Amino acid sequence: MNTRIDNTPKDDAAHQPSEKSGRLKQRTQRCLSGFDIIILCTVVLVALIPRIILAGQLDVVTDEVVYILGGKIYLPLIEHLNMGASGWSFNYEHPPFVKLLIGLSMAFNRVTGQPMGELFAARIPSILFGTLLVVALYVLGRAPFGRAVALLAALCLAVSPWLVYFSALAYLDMTMTALITIAYLLLWHSIRRPWLYLVIAALTGLGVASKYTASLAIPGMVLFIAYYFLVLRPRLPVEQRPPLPWKWWLGTIIVAPLTFLVADPAIWPQPIGLLHHSFDFEFNHSINGHLTFLAGQYSLHVPHWAILYIIAIKISAFVTIPAAFFVIFAVVQVIRFHLHSGNVQVTEVAPQAFLLIWLIAILGMFSLLNIVVGTHYHLPIAAPVALAGAAGLAIISRYRRGSLFATPKTQETTDATQNKLPTAASRPPINPRAAIVLIVLTILMTGSHLFGLITVHAAEGYTSEFFRSENNALQIAYPGYREAVQWIAAHDAKSARIGLVALPGTLNGYSSNASWFTYNQDLPRRFTLSEVHPTDKNFADDYLVWPMHLVQRGYTIPAAWHAHIVNIVMGGNTIYAYILSNPSNMAL
Repeated sequence: MNTRIDNTPKDDAAHQPSEKSGRLKQRTQRCLSGFDIIILCTVVLVALIPRIILAGQLDVVTDEVVYILGGKIYLPLIEHLNMGASGWSFNYEHPPFVKLLIGLSMAFNRVTGQPMGELFAARIPSILFGTLLVVALYVLGRAPFGRAVALLAALCLAVSPWLVYFSALAYLDMTMTALITIAYLLLWHSIRRPWLYLVIAALTGLGVASKYTASLAIPGMVLFIAYYFLVLRPRLPVEQRPPLPWKWWLGTIIVAPLTFLVADPAIWPQPIGLLHHSFDFEFNHSINGHLTFLAGQYSLHVPHWAILYIIAIKISAFVTIPAAFFVIFAVVQVIRFHLHSGNVQVTEVAPQAFLLIWLIAILGMFSLLNIVVGTHYHLPIAAPVALAGAAGLAIISRYRRGSLFATPKTQETTDATQNKLPTAASRPPINPRAAIVLIVLTILMTGSHLFGLITVHAAEGYTSEFFRSENNALQIAYPGYREAVQWIAAHDAKSARIGLVALPGTLNGYSSNASWFTYNQDLPRRFTLSEVHPTDKNFADDYLVWPMHLVQRGYTIPAAWHAHIVNIVMGGNTIYAYILSNPSNMAL
C-alpha cells in the first residue's frame, strides 16, 4: 500500500491531488491545442504559397483549354436550367463537376472586376483542393497515425513538385484526388462517429463526379470497413466494441449515387442511358489506347507496373523506400496478430491495417488503368505513400507516438515540489532526443522535394534520386512554348514567324475563347505565332518550338532543323522543348 507523506490537512488530502491533476490536464490540452493551431497554419502556408506562385507562372498545359472551355459552356446552361442542351456533350468523356467549379471561379473573377487573369482564376479550384488535401492529411491523420507521422506526410506533399505542379493547373485530377483522400481518412473517424459515413458517401460521389477513376478508390474503403468490423472488432473487449452502424451504411448506399447525380447535371435528362454512353466512351478509349511514352518507349497501353514506376520517379527515394519497409513491417504485424504470436494488440494493428489496406488497394486498383497519358492519373497514390513513408521512418528511427513532449510523472512530492508543479505543467517540456529525431525525419521527408521545387523550373521536370531526368523515363506534360517565345524575344529583336509544333487542335483548341493564344496575348506583337504540326512536310517559319513530349512519342525533329537547335527550355535536367532556327536563318 502506498503511503502519501503530506502536511496538508487530512480533509483536503484526497481532494487536492485530483484538483491539481485536473488543472494539469486542462493546461496541457490548451497548450497542445495552441501548438496544433500553429502547426496547422504552417501547413496551410507551406502548401498554399508554392501552388499560388506556380499557378501564376506556368504556361497553358494541354487539356487545360478543354476544361476551361467546358466551364464556360456548362455554367450558362446551369444558370438557364437548360439540361437538355447539346452543350453538355462537350468533353463528355469526363463528368462536369470540376469544370463547373472552374466556370464558377472564372465567373466570380469577372463579377469582382477581374482582379486575376482568367487562366489563374481557372486554376483556383486545383489550388484550393491541392491545399485542402495536405491540410486534411494532417488534421485527419493525427488520430490513426499520430501527430508526427501526419505532419511529416503533410509537409512531404506540401512541397512535392509532383503535387504542386498538378495543383497549379486547371485539371480535374487534384480535386478528385483530394475528395477521395479525405473520404478514406474519414473512415477511421467514422468507426466512433457513424454519421460520418454519409459525409464519406457525399465526398466519394463528388469525387466520381470529378473524374470517373475516383471509383477505383471505393473497393479499398469497403475492404477496410469489412476487415475492421468482421475481424478486428470481435477481438476488442465487449465494452469497447463500436455498434454495427447498419442504418448509416444503408444511408451511404443512397447518398453516394444521389450526390453523384446532383453533381453531374449532364446526365439528368436520361441518367442511365447517358451514363452508359459516357462509360462506353471510356471503355472504348481504354481498348483503343492512347499514344504515351513510358520507360524509354512509346505505346498505346501501359503495363500494370507503371504505377510503381511513376511513384519511384515522382516521389523521393527517402519516402518510397521507408514506405516499402512499412508495408513489410505492417504485413508481418498483421500476420502475428492473426496467429496470436507475440503481444500485438488490436489498438496497435488497426491503424497499420488501415494504412496498409489503403496503400495496397489504391496500388492494385489504379494499376488496372491501361492508358496513362500523364502521371496525374496516379495522383491518388500520393497520400498513402507519404503516410507509409513517414510511418516507416518513425519505425526505423524508433520514434514513439507522443514522445515529443515529456509527460510529467505522478510521484510523491514535498510541498515545495508541488508548489512548482503548476508552472511546469503550463508548458510540457520538449524531449530533446525526440525533437532531434523529428528534425532529421522532416529533412528526409521534405528535403529532396523542397530542393526540386526551388531549383527545377516549372516543377514538372523533378525526378527522384534514382533518375536523372524525365526525358528517358516519363512523358513530359509541360510544353514550354511560352518560355521559348520569351527566349527568342530576348535574343532576336526583329520580327519573326514562330511555329509552335503541336498535334492538330492542341493550341487552337475548340474555340478562340479558350486557347493557348488566348492566354498568351502579352507576348511581343512583332512575332507571328501559329500552330504547326509535326507531320507537316515543310516549315516556312523562322523558328520552331518543338516540345519534348512529341519527340518522346515518335515525332522526330527533321534532320535539317535538328542541326539548328539554338536553345533548350529545361526544368532541372529535364528538357521541355527545343528552339529551332530555320536552316536558312542565320540571325542567331
